[in-house]
Amino acid sequence: MVINTGMKSISKKYTLLLLAFLFVFCSAYKCKEKPLEEKSKPCLERAQFGNPEDSEYILPFPAGKKYVCSQSYCNPNGGHSNQLAYDFALQISDTVIAARSGIVKSIREDQPDRVGEITASNHNFIMIEHSDGTVAFYAHLKQNSVFVTIDEKVEQGQIIALSGNSGNTMNFPHLHFGVYEFWPATETYDVPVNFRNAEGPMDSNGGLIADEWYEAKCY
Repeated sequence: MVINTGMKSISKKYTLLLLAFLFVFCSAYKCKEKPLEEKSKPCLERAQFGNPEDSEYILPFPAGKKYVCSQSYCNPNGGHSNQLAYDFALQISDTVIAARSGIVKSIREDQPDRVGEITASNHNFIMIEHSDGTVAFYAHLKQNSVFVTIDEKVEQGQIIALSGNSGNTMNFPHLHFGVYEFWPATETYDVPVNFRNAEGPMDSNGGLIADEWYEAKCY
């Protein structure tokens, strides 16, 4: 009878310790989430890009190349109505580079260029996680053109793929580029990004402007 009481006491002790651990773990995990009201902020209220010279990012195409920003962020008449993302008018087979160093988290390259049913999800892409937990998204890549693998460490400026016309591109080849706050990436949690080597006009928020040309300078 004494043994049974002791076993019950030990069991209760470990149960309480387990519950305490789960409480602390769950509380810490929830702290990573933004408040619901912050997630629902209008796109333009989140669009504060800061000084480009302080940016961790370079343009996602090689130095010396120059492309039009075919769609900027928070475009009410396009696919970026609630996205802090850019489209650059790269053509099929143009070179895509890593805008920032990081670890490859996800890739897809099996989708053809503008053939078959076009939906928002059937594009080729690469997702790269950076040292601060943010994740860059490179989309509409050319079929079978990805040069990196899952868990590979890539350096800023490294060639990672070729641009293409896969997915919902409105039959206009381009590179879609955006950055999300953490992995797994969720569009609700995108962050404002500009580029320290971009030569071209900036708007009052420090962001790139649609239909303007941007040249990638040496960095």
